[in-house]
Amino acid sequence: MKKLISGGLAAASATGALLLGAAPAHADGFLSCGAGAGIASSVTSCEFAANVRYAWFHQPGRVIEAYSPVTDQYYTMYCDPNYTARMDTGRVYNSVHCEGGNNAVVVIW
Repeated sequence: MKKLISGGLAAASATGALLLGAAPAHADGFLSCGAGAGIASSVTSCEFAANVRYAWFHQPGRVIEAYSPVTDQYYTMYCDPNYTARMDTGRVYNSVHCEGGNNAVVVIW
């Protein structure tokens, strides 16, 4: 089970090792989609980011499946719950960083 903790996310029980390579502690310039999600580039839609957020809260573990309404396909996303996201607006969030699909990068909080 995952829960919201003071503006950030934490896994109530972390299982397994992260399958991604080492990620930087933060990245600059995520585009905010609103409603607790952001994207790293135009190859990822805000609709997909919203679905990644939903999947994170409703599926166990750090590997999730999310639906893209743009491509009409499901994608596997690998998520790290200990990420500092810097948005293009200047806001900073303790967030979950997810990568996968066709080079999709999503942050959720």
